[in-house]
Amino acid sequence: MNLRLLVIIFVLLSLAGASIWLQKDNGDESDAQTAKKKQRHVPDYYMDNFEMTTMDDKGRPSSLLVSDKMLHYPDDDSTELNKPTMTMYRETGKPWIVKADRGWVAADNKLVLLSGNVVIDRHSGPNNRPVTLFTDRLRIHPKADFAETDQPVTMVSEKRKTTAIGMRAYVRDGQLQLLDDVRVHYEK
Repeated sequence: MNLRLLVIIFVLLSLAGASIWLQKDNGDESDAQTAKKKQRHVPDYYMDNFEMTTMDDKGRPSSLLVSDKMLHYPDDDSTELNKPTMTMYRETGKPWIVKADRGWVAADNKLVLLSGNVVIDRHSGPNNRPVTLFTDRLRIHPKADFAETDQPVTMVSEKRKTTAIGMRAYVRDGQLQLLDDVRVHYEK
C-alpha cells in the first residue's frame, strides 16, 4: 500500500469516528429532551385522609383543607383531591365551609379549583345571615380570601332562593356578589 492510500483511509476513518461521536452526543441530548417532553402526568405519591392547615402572617389558621385522597403530580407539581372540604377562617365571625366532589391545587398553593357539586356554607355573623350556595365549579384564591365562579349559582337562605350566573365571594368581609341574570324567589 502506498502512503497516499493510507492517509486517505486514515482521514475517512477519522471523519467517520467524529461523525459517530457527534451523533451520539446529540442523540443523548435529544433523548433527554424527548424524555422530559414525554413525562407523563402520573402521580408520584398519594395520601389517604389528607389534611393541611395554612397559617396567616400572625400564625393563626387561615384555612384547613381536608380530602379523602390526595394525589401529587411531579410534572407540574399540582395536587388532585377527592371529596375535598375547605374551611376558610375569618378574623371575626364564623368560617366558611366549602365542599366538592373533586379539587385541584396549583403548585404554588395560590389557586384551588373545586368542581362537581360544590357547596358553600356561610354561617350567620353580625352583619349577615346564614347562606348556602350551590354551583358546579369554584376558583378559590386562599391568600386573598376570595372565591369566584362563572357558572350558575343557587343561593338558599331562610325563606329565599336566589339564582344567578357567576359569583364573587369576599370571605374576609363575609360578602357575596352575584354577577348576572339574578333572580330571587321569596317563600311566604
